[in-house]
Amino acid sequence: METEAKPAEGGPKTYWNPDKKELKDLTKFLKANPLVREVEIHSDNIEKTWMNYCMNYFEVVSAGGVVVNQRGNVLWILRNGHWDIPKGKVETGEKLEEAALREVTEETGIKDIKIIDDLITTYHTYEIDGVVHLKTTFWYAMEHAMGETVGTPQDIEGITEVKWMNLPVSEKVWASSFGSIRMVIDSAMEKIPLLWKNL
Repeated sequence: METEAKPAEGGPKTYWNPDKKELKDLTKFLKANPLVREVEIHSDNIEKTWMNYCMNYFEVVSAGGVVVNQRGNVLWILRNGHWDIPKGKVETGEKLEEAALREVTEETGIKDIKIIDDLITTYHTYEIDGVVHLKTTFWYAMEHAMGETVGTPQDIEGITEVKWMNLPVSEKVWASSFGSIRMVIDSAMEKIPLLWKNL
C-alpha cells in the first residue's frame, strides 16, 4: 500500500500511516526541497506516529508569551535579525508558566507581567552541529500593568531591540518573522481583549 503522495503543484506532501523510516527521512526531504511548505500526516494511531516522529530529534521544551500593555500594544524582540516574540528554554524542575514569565523578563527587561490565559503550542526544528532538534514552545497570553515601558534587550541571546507595536504589524515585520509567530498572534487575538483597543 502506498503511504506517500507527491505534493501537488503548490499543495502539501501527504503521508498515510507513515513508518519510522519515512518519518526519519521527512526532515531530510524538507531540507532538500525548500519549496514544500506544508506536510499532511494521516494516521490511524496519531499518538504512536507522533512518538515515532519525535524519536528522530533531540527535544527542547520552551515557553513564552504574547505580552500586551495597557495601550493594546504587543511586545516584540528583534533576535538575530528576525522579529520574534520572547520565549526560551524551560529549566529542569521549572513550571511552564514560571519559565514563560522568566524568559519574557530576561529577554526584554520588562517586569509587572501576568499570565491571563493559555495560547497555542508550536513546534519547529533546527540543526546544531549536525544534531536535529525539535523545539516545542508553550505560549501564554500576558498583560503588562503599564504602557510603553522601555525594555532592555538581552544581547547575549542575540536580541538587539525590544519594541511595543500596534496590531496589525507591517508586512515588513511579518517578512522578517517566522511563520509560526503569525499563528501565535492570531491565537492571542482570540484571548486578549486589549489587543482590540487599536483596531
